[in-house]
Amino acid sequence: MYLVYIDESGNTGLNLKDKEQPIFLLAALILHSSKWFDMERAFHDILADYFETDQIASIEVHVSDLKARRRAFGGISSEESFQIRDRMLQLLIDFEIPVIHRRIIKSKFSDFCEQNYGPGIRINPYIMALPFVCMEVDHYIGQQGQEQLGMFIFDEQKENLLNVERSLRTLRMDPNSLLKTSRIIEKGFFVDSSKCFAIQLTDLAAHYIRKREEDKLGFQVSLFDKQTFDKIATMTSTGVGSIIQDVLEWVKSNFIK
Repeated sequence: MYLVYIDESGNTGLNLKDKEQPIFLLAALILHSSKWFDMERAFHDILADYFETDQIASIEVHVSDLKARRRAFGGISSEESFQIRDRMLQLLIDFEIPVIHRRIIKSKFSDFCEQNYGPGIRINPYIMALPFVCMEVDHYIGQQGQEQLGMFIFDEQKENLLNVERSLRTLRMDPNSLLKTSRIIEKGFFVDSSKCFAIQLTDLAAHYIRKREEDKLGFQVSLFDKQTFDKIATMTSTGVGSIIQDVLEWVKSNFIK
């Protein structure tokens, strides 16, 4: 069984003109259940090198807090924040955890919505990207063996709950859907990210994958973020996620005539 953790980066909702976050990125971290306990222990051991044991349960590794050294990370040095970041990302490499992602360039998506659906019409990029991520996760799981199945686990976001459930059911059950999944079971489960180490790792990966995508497109990216790009390249060069490189380009070439 594969546990598939979903989180996004660069989410500004229907504000598609945000110049500070020009790309929306949705990421799926695919963790086989056989690796879950060892991953949790390794995650805990990293934090144990910087915090007291009784503090660890209350710490949420959120990339914005780690970068700014605030909240739980207010007492660590900048060098220690780099170390935690790099060691967390290295976990995904060491455990050979694939991360599938899809990007949406918001300015182009805004133009796309208006041209194809009418002036002033906006669609949340999360809802657009999710079916494509689900389809590619399904494809990856299928490559691992006929008996393998997957289950989606989302960061808790009540505003997306109904749309997520509708998307997952359509992918499984609608005979008219052009996108299909056959290996994803059950509903999508929503969890509190502060209590889920794998969602926290997905948040970290999604942020730095987004920054690498922004850098590739010529947007300004900080040196702090660029320091992760070698690890990100290793993490995302597993051969998965090669079906669709960009959601918008795929939609335009396959659905918009």
